[in-house]
Amino acid sequence: MPNNQSQSKIQPMPLHAVKALIVDDQRLAATMLKSILMQIGLTHVDTALNFQQAQKHCELNAFDLLLIDYHLDGPLTGTELINLMRRKKLLTPYCGIIMISGDHSAEVILTSMSVEPDNFMAKPITVEIVKAKLTDTMHECALRTPVYKAIINQDRKKAITLCKKQLLHTGYHHKLECLLLDLLIEDGQWLQAEKYANILKKRHPSPKLSLILAKILQHNNQLKAAIHLLECQLQQSPLHIELYDYLAIFQEQDKAYYDALESAQKALKLTPSISHRALKVAQLAADLDRNDQVIKAGSSLANHLPIIDVDWIICLAEYMAIFEQLYFTQTSLANRQRLKIELQRINNRAHSRVMAAQKPFLTTYSHIVMSRLLLGNAQPLKAKRRMLLGLSQFFDKIPKLPSVVIADTLPLLVHFGETQLIRTCIQAIEKRNRFDGHSQNRLNDIKQQTHLAERIKQLETQLKEAFGILQTSPQQAFVRYQNIVHEYPLCSEANLGYLQCMLELNAGSEAEVKNSLKAISSMPLPGNLENWRKQVLEDMTSMKASPHQHKVALTYKKQTQRFLEAENTG
Repeated sequence: MPNNQSQSKIQPMPLHAVKALIVDDQRLAATMLKSILMQIGLTHVDTALNFQQAQKHCELNAFDLLLIDYHLDGPLTGTELINLMRRKKLLTPYCGIIMISGDHSAEVILTSMSVEPDNFMAKPITVEIVKAKLTDTMHECALRTPVYKAIINQDRKKAITLCKKQLLHTGYHHKLECLLLDLLIEDGQWLQAEKYANILKKRHPSPKLSLILAKILQHNNQLKAAIHLLECQLQQSPLHIELYDYLAIFQEQDKAYYDALESAQKALKLTPSISHRALKVAQLAADLDRNDQVIKAGSSLANHLPIIDVDWIICLAEYMAIFEQLYFTQTSLANRQRLKIELQRINNRAHSRVMAAQKPFLTTYSHIVMSRLLLGNAQPLKAKRRMLLGLSQFFDKIPKLPSVVIADTLPLLVHFGETQLIRTCIQAIEKRNRFDGHSQNRLNDIKQQTHLAERIKQLETQLKEAFGILQTSPQQAFVRYQNIVHEYPLCSEANLGYLQCMLELNAGSEAEVKNSLKAISSMPLPGNLENWRKQVLEDMTSMKASPHQHKVALTYKKQTQRFLEAENTG
């Protein structure tokens, strides 16, 4: 039993000192709730009608309490806004959270629970309901505030001590007990965690305790026992979504891949807006070559992209990596074509979801993904056009691109020998000190291939030397450019130099002229290369050129003009 004398030491913040923020897109509802809070005794209550206002308020104030409606008018739900503000450190871990909704569906309730609110209020609300929820929430905040402050200060030992002390004061407290167990596990104190969990399981069993015990069993190499425990708990608590998450993980570790996919699909079905669950389903389905499930998971992800901050494109990049895995395991061209059609539908859904400022990044990334697929299908020229088309609106502002876009583009640029863009991308990457997991994996793959860096450095040197003697020794430059084009047949800079040498020397066969013109026409090029191309095409369609150069160049000049005109009007 709790010690009343000790318990009296734990006092919630007085209501007149509580800073509260209401986020509700219905002005009347926000005003009514503010009136109730003021009536109860709060003196500092702000209101926000959308996520922009909510962020601005949180940037200016450290709120003790957030009351937020699940359905907001705009691109975000209340849970997504909470996740965003926590990620940006605009909310402390000990800020009280009360979710509000008039929608009582399982999806809304379960998705709301994913942000671990202190309370949930169903509309319509009354003064009595608000007062009860507020009192309970502020007491919860008082209990956890010292613990979370220790965690923020990276003093886990102190956090564990404080957690134990609070439990001595309060007696049974589910959240504090689970927090203590999580802290012990994070600190590697598995035996202590197991001891506490087994005692608590006898006194106060709960789905969360079963999950912690399952984690301990898995750590002790008792994987099948962990799976059995979660399966039994799910029979009693079929709506405890986190149990499905770990059941899928443990089943996958046990090589029960179809069972793992089924568990992951159940979690996603109950909470379709949780992106990591869509990615888990997609990965398991791709490993089992279940095309339809991969596409269905991609559609769910696109419909619920976490569009604030950069997470939306990271999630998309992680999905695209899974999609590529599936795509390139297909031996049937018909299957590959069908997957490409479905990918376009997913892309269209994503376009309808993202905000206007994000659309250019999505457009660029969509072209990059398609370029990777085309290159894998042995269509290098089409792949290069797609890649450059995607990058074209960022030629002079590569550093503005998200890391995932640069990371997925770099292997393509290296393959085609586009040294100028490679250099710009690497400079952009070097100025960043943090990367998401997907970008880090891509960049690590490139770094491990040390020969690639050496080849690019060598290519840069060769191009610089060839250009340096282009005017004075075109014959020598011709040979050098010819060698580069042999190794990098689609390198823009090499093909432009090669064409200029052919023009100066009246050399090169019709096939050679045609191949080099193909490599640089009907696609955008960075500024200096675009000017060079324009000059080469002008010269090759003038009296300077030989008849076959003139004939071929005229065709490609028209193609390039049509392409650029279409881009300008498109």
